[in-house]
Amino acid sequence: MNLKEKKSKIVNDIDLEKNIVKLVIDLAMEFGQQKKGSFFIITNRNLKPYYTWLYTDILEKTKVKINSQKILPVIRKLAELDGAIIIDEDGYLIAYGAQIKKIKHYKGHGTRHSAALGISEIPGTLSIISSEEDGAVRIMKNGKTLIEINPFTKTPPTLSEKIAELLTSPSVPLIGGGSIGALALGLNPFVAAIVFTGSYIMTKSGAKSLGEFLKRGPSALNEKKESKNEE
Repeated sequence: MNLKEKKSKIVNDIDLEKNIVKLVIDLAMEFGQQKKGSFFIITNRNLKPYYTWLYTDILEKTKVKINSQKILPVIRKLAELDGAIIIDEDGYLIAYGAQIKKIKHYKGHGTRHSAALGISEIPGTLSIISSEEDGAVRIMKNGKTLIEINPFTKTPPTLSEKIAELLTSPSVPLIGGGSIGALALGLNPFVAAIVFTGSYIMTKSGAKSLGEFLKRGPSALNEKKESKNEE
């Protein structure tokens, strides 16, 4: 694989629409606050080999974008059905009630979590779910849980936007390229609201705290790393 192909692969792996990711996180948070289960998949890949339909496709041959104000109530209803809602990188609905066939066991949780973890192994694919057991919103990529959010704790209104920026920005890759070590698993660096399975992101000026990014946004990334001896 030459350099051009490698660059193309990197772009294709993360080329998801930030506003769509934010919207789906917000939807999952709504479900989590009600302790309702939901399962969203955002992808730039063809996932047809990895799922089957549980219901008749009533939207066949109709292009539906999930951020339409007229469509959002429909998306909320479809998210209550068994199976996953699959959305492409531009926000168009691909499937609902999708029974995922690619499974990876998620210790301590049921089939929804295992399906979300398994399908997230496909490059360019994010799984975002809410749990009916604890209400937590979990975001998965590359077969790993990257972020867990407690929807019952007060969070800044920009939280979902900052998370979406973190997950979709090619200039802010996560250390390990998504295969993040469990450096902060079980810890809580963001006001008891969010738990990270990796606690750093990599920027041009070096490693930066995930917590700082979510508190302050892109401004946290632009600062030069201060010398330890500087006061």
